[in-house]
Amino acid sequence: MRAPVLSAESFETFYCSTAPRVLRAVQRIAAGDHHIAEDATQEAYCHLWRLWSCRESEPLDDNRRYVVGIAAHKVMDVYRRQRRLTELDAELAEAVEDSRIDDVLDELVVLKTVRELIARQPPQRRAVAVLFFLEELNYDEITANLEISKSTVRTHVQRLRAVLKPQLVRLSQVDQGGEGR
Repeated sequence: MRAPVLSAESFETFYCSTAPRVLRAVQRIAAGDHHIAEDATQEAYCHLWRLWSCRESEPLDDNRRYVVGIAAHKVMDVYRRQRRLTELDAELAEAVEDSRIDDVLDELVVLKTVRELIARQPPQRRAVAVLFFLEELNYDEITANLEISKSTVRTHVQRLRAVLKPQLVRLSQVDQGGEGR
């Protein structure tokens, strides 16, 4: 029996159309560490290439999310190896009021504030934030990709919502032409 022929052309098309967005997402997970993000992204695409004969028929967005999930897992592996995981403490678990929120005048500034809040989270919570809020993975997908329990994912999402709520309210006000305009 012959091995299936991998379509390099379709993989290249997929890679070219998704790589910039995937790298940006992985950089957020890696708190802006470009080297870790590039390595994790490259390893994730290599992993997908090995599975391409099975996944080629999947929708582009599903494959993109799959690559982001693999890359997130690779980033978390780096943190585990470097012992950079930070234990959650009461201070990080509570919502933080950002004093700059009153100065937010447009949507771009609000979104930047949200990105900064996510970047200040411990690595595991940051990964959950990017995968849940930005990449729109569900609890089961995040659980599988990060190898953490579903209850841990729920806890991170709940705490992130508490931290992000003031900024999301402000974003809603800006979108509706309210305060700051």
